[in-house]
Amino acid sequence: MRRLLGLVLFVLCAACVPAGSAVADPYPVTSTENSGEGSLRAAILAANAHTGADTIPIEVTGAIELQSALQVIFDPVAIVGPGAGQLAVRRAAAVGPGFSIFGFSPDASPSSLGGLTVSYGQAAFGGGIRNSEGSLTLTRVVVRGNEAIEEGGTEAGAEGGGVYSEGPLTLRETVVTENTARASGGSTLTKALGGGVVVTAPLTVEASTISGNVAEASGDGNAVTAQGGGLLGGTEATISRSTISGNSVDADGGASQLRAQGGGVQSYEATISASTLAGNSATSAGLSLGANLYSILSTSVRDTIVADALGEAGSCSGTPEIDSGGFNLDEDGSCEFEAGSDLSGVPAGLDPVLRDNGGPTPTHALLPGSIAIDRGSSFGETVDQRGLPRPSDFPAIGNKEGGDGSDIGAFELQVPPAGQSSTAILVSAEPGDRTPPRTRIVSGPARVGFERLARFRFTSSEAQSTFRCKVDHRAWRRCASPYRVKVEPGKHFFRVRAIDRFGNVDRTAARFSWRVKPVG
Repeated sequence: MRRLLGLVLFVLCAACVPAGSAVADPYPVTSTENSGEGSLRAAILAANAHTGADTIPIEVTGAIELQSALQVIFDPVAIVGPGAGQLAVRRAAAVGPGFSIFGFSPDASPSSLGGLTVSYGQAAFGGGIRNSEGSLTLTRVVVRGNEAIEEGGTEAGAEGGGVYSEGPLTLRETVVTENTARASGGSTLTKALGGGVVVTAPLTVEASTISGNVAEASGDGNAVTAQGGGLLGGTEATISRSTISGNSVDADGGASQLRAQGGGVQSYEATISASTLAGNSATSAGLSLGANLYSILSTSVRDTIVADALGEAGSCSGTPEIDSGGFNLDEDGSCEFEAGSDLSGVPAGLDPVLRDNGGPTPTHALLPGSIAIDRGSSFGETVDQRGLPRPSDFPAIGNKEGGDGSDIGAFELQVPPAGQSSTAILVSAEPGDRTPPRTRIVSGPARVGFERLARFRFTSSEAQSTFRCKVDHRAWRRCASPYRVKVEPGKHFFRVRAIDRFGNVDRTAARFSWRVKPVG
């Protein structure tokens, strides 16, 4: 009788619940195996079979080596790992053909990933993660060593080495590093877009680092283009308290049109604040634009360092011009920031090595004596990329008019605790010397000759100076003596200016002109 009564109650209860509205328990991952009970693959299959939002807590550490693609996620899900340093989800070695590690359908919105590393994925779009039109958030995720690759055909296109998203994407305290978008051999068009990330919808990047990613295109067709080495952002991109460094774009081959642009970032409609863009590069045998930042439509930048442009382009390029929100440091002057609080043509004083300086993501620290210390404005931010207090104002350093003593860029140098000296930190931070150095060219090529490789040696009247060089109509860029540049036959003009350790710039610059005669 009791069994019969229980069955009746169960049937009545089940009849009262609309189909598809049952509340599911989490689907935990308890095994690092490719498949089977407790695996990530089994958890995704179970979550997809249940209508409604689900959670997948991953309770194991180590590496989940995937032998084949996981099922695309069709419902909203939160996948939570134990930490990016504790768990990697990756394509197993020697498994082919390639596949994206995670895929999200338009119905899987909103979804999130957290606390894991995504590695070794390979696909034409989104080597590591491919997200369709839904909303996706990555929190404390490392996306490393993935590849978007495409070869041959009429149009060869590879997009989003690390992440490709057609829906709103948020990167929070996340690292995207060492990913590649590589395209080759298109008969009419070859394009590599977003070595690290491609987003065609609204994008938010907070307290994250995008570094060491590459967009590389090569071919002999009509056009070859590489864009957005670190990040190619769509509409309404917001980047704050983040570091984008060491990324590159490279366009090569025999195509009639070769173009490389946006070594660090290519943006359409973007706001960049309290960030550091440094050491990115754009290289092409044709047109090279925006080693650190290439802007289309409109981009506004404030309280940001743009420095150390590498390759064949200046730091910034854009149509229309990039708008300054104030308190920026533009090391080579190519960004043309015009606010009275901006610093232009001066060394940033950044540690060139990306390090663990505290916090969840690596940063470039400000070196002792950096002119960026206390020359910024927080614009309401209360912490830097690492989560440390901002502003941290040194009483001995005069603030920029209208500023609040915060530092320019993603890194806020902290005032030592009471009782500890700040002398080492403040060495040369407050320029006492306002006299610019004098630059002298020691040697150069023959004034008229056939040699296309020109060699220059130059010096400064002040020790510890750095230099910026300019050849013909190219942008100013960081250089060192000896300096070599290859040119075509014709008349050429070389300029070099020294910048002393206090940030004083030789405004007159040293000049040298010469002519290369054609052979034959």
